[in-house]
Amino acid sequence: MHSSGIEVRSINFSKLIVAIVLSILLSITLFYLTLEIPRILNEILRNYYPDIYWDSELRIRIINALRPYGYLTLVITFVLIILGFIIKRSYLSILGSVAIYLPIFGYFAFSMFFLTGIGVLRILWLPFIELSPVVLELGDIVILPLSILKLIPYSNAVLISISLLFIFLGLLVFSLGVITWIYGKFNGFKVINFWIYKYSRHPQYLGYLLWSYGLLLITPISGGVFAILPTFPWLISSMTIIGIALYEEIEMKKKYGEEYIDYLKKTPFMLPLPKFISRIIKFPLKLLLKNSPRSKRDIVLILITYIIILIILSLIINILNLM
Repeated sequence: MHSSGIEVRSINFSKLIVAIVLSILLSITLFYLTLEIPRILNEILRNYYPDIYWDSELRIRIINALRPYGYLTLVITFVLIILGFIIKRSYLSILGSVAIYLPIFGYFAFSMFFLTGIGVLRILWLPFIELSPVVLELGDIVILPLSILKLIPYSNAVLISISLLFIFLGLLVFSLGVITWIYGKFNGFKVINFWIYKYSRHPQYLGYLLWSYGLLLITPISGGVFAILPTFPWLISSMTIIGIALYEEIEMKKKYGEEYIDYLKKTPFMLPLPKFISRIIKFPLKLLLKNSPRSKRDIVLILITYIIILIILSLIINILNLM
């Protein structure tokens, strides 16, 4: 989502107001979906999926009945992600990325057990859970700040506040990205390089990552028997979004050439980070490729490498926690 190598000097306020209104409407919709829709769905689904945890026979029968759907939906999710890259339809990959993270709402709605209410969505993760519940925690490196926070006493209210901060921040960044993008489109820009796009090449994707991270952090408060932080699904979802962003940049370089390459050199990928942190993050990339990714094969190599590194780091963290 980009659109002129020329900086904005004079502002067309009528177009800006339209862009702001559209962005606010979209953000309010997303906020409502985040906070209210899961609660409503949970109330509806509890009529069909009540608490069955204590009835072991019934639980086994229902899980056996739902098992084919769980495996099928997970396969469909990965097919969408892969198909989106193959046929150059990034919205399919985005859909797959969001779908694999969808069961998080089972936690967010505070449903207490695995198949209670909206918790039935967790059937999508059944292949992970049946392999081993630990699989869901293979991305625990992403919650390292939360692990550090555990060293000091804190209440659920503190965790809720931190989680909501990420959710609100994600929606804010997303909204600013939408405002800038719509305004740029209204004015016929080719490469959007102003306002929030001066600090992030992909503010909408960054907004999604912050928003979903907030939902991830709030999951322990649900307290249910299966209230394991599903860091691995979040990791897969996030790396898919990053892969989509990398692919879009390849296409933008082909379309706009030096104009977009110059923009790449000046603007951070997602976040403006200190140089030493940026170098650490990019170190594996430098070993893999001499230049930035030029093909879908390069992107797949990058994603697989970083996922493996993050899984290894997560395992190390979990081992240290056990000790």
